[in-house]
Amino acid sequence: MLQLILADSEVELIPEELWTHPAVLRHSRKRSKKAKEMLLDATYHHSALKGEDRKRRGRPDIVHTFLLLAQDSIINKLGQLQIWIHTRGDNLIWVNPEVRPPKHYSRFVGLLEELFRVGWVPTKTNPLMVLEKGVPYSEVLKRAESLSRSQGRGVKKIAMSPQGMVVEPYHYMKEFMRKEGEVKDLVITIGGFPHGDYLSPVYELTEESVSIYPVMLTVWTVVAELLTSYRLAADLTTPNVSPSEEA
Repeated sequence: MLQLILADSEVELIPEELWTHPAVLRHSRKRSKKAKEMLLDATYHHSALKGEDRKRRGRPDIVHTFLLLAQDSIINKLGQLQIWIHTRGDNLIWVNPEVRPPKHYSRFVGLLEELFRVGWVPTKTNPLMVLEKGVPYSEVLKRAESLSRSQGRGVKKIAMSPQGMVVEPYHYMKEFMRKEGEVKDLVITIGGFPHGDYLSPVYELTEESVSIYPVMLTVWTVVAELLTSYRLAADLTTPNVSPSEEA
């Protein structure tokens, strides 16, 4: 199994100190929604952010694209993927593998705002996404490891980093699977932010830092490469599909 942790993701409700900023008030009136119930979004609130925050915060679009890629991937359809979203402020969003996120961004934002408001969507008894507060990255990593251990498998914990050892992902994963004496899952941490580095102690808690290209790539490019490389390296076969069943 492949487990992906999107760490330090820049998704959060608008902080109180920005509620009265003109850009926030304007957007709040347009949506007929209280500022404290809205996601911080750099597209609309860029002028409210200062310094380094302006380059980094308010990027729920990264989480949206990540989910669209991961949840619709072949390895997820084969039951070989679990994702975890860790956010700024140490929130954990658990995502059911059956989730198919809205393709339209505004609908996705509304879904996340509801998740931040009540803690689950769509229902508490049958949740597809659950938000838990006060969960640091270290705890997310422990939960990912526990999931694999509960199924009789070990883990190898990897952090993606532009400063890491450059590897070709397919060959790297294939070599790992060939060498390991016990069956191990890959738990790979990816940064959920557009600029800078991890805020959490990711490098200290993982075994290896790797990069898949000599220059920085977008989150969605990295995820797409990892998903495909893992499927090929693990030799995961797809069920036979008749022409009438093809999309």
